[in-house]
Amino acid sequence: MTRSRRDLPDHPAERLVISGYRNMMAALDLGDGACWEEIWRAFTRELGPEDARRTVGEVQYWVRTLRACSARALGFYPQCSGLLCEDECMALTLVAAAQAGDASTGCEAASLLTGSGEAARLREVWQASCHLATALTCSGCRMQACPLFALRTLN
Repeated sequence: MTRSRRDLPDHPAERLVISGYRNMMAALDLGDGACWEEIWRAFTRELGPEDARRTVGEVQYWVRTLRACSARALGFYPQCSGLLCEDECMALTLVAAAQAGDASTGCEAASLLTGSGEAARLREVWQASCHLATALTCSGCRMQACPLFALRTLN
């Protein structure tokens, strides 16, 4: 079966990043405590409580940084969706690029995601993404790389 580029990936690291992104965005937009609980459950189930504690903190920092540095409202689908919106694709690309040490792809993804070309904002987003990528790596979660040419096909 061929998968659309907008299908939610089966890979655990990507699923965690999207779960964290979606639930954190919903928690901040709606003030719903259930979203915080869902983040914690998903991360502890996959990583265990010790690694989840650090990684969930980095997800929170990353999403808050994305929101603060974005020139527009960021999109996201409900947690139960099996599809990815364009912003979620860019968010995955951003963290995967940070994990791979690919600043060119990461900065382009950050610019597309936030709608900003301002160097200071992009640097903040890149740094937050690198912190999350490091936490994932330390927890044994490796993301699949997204090459720059593939990123350009999404936009």
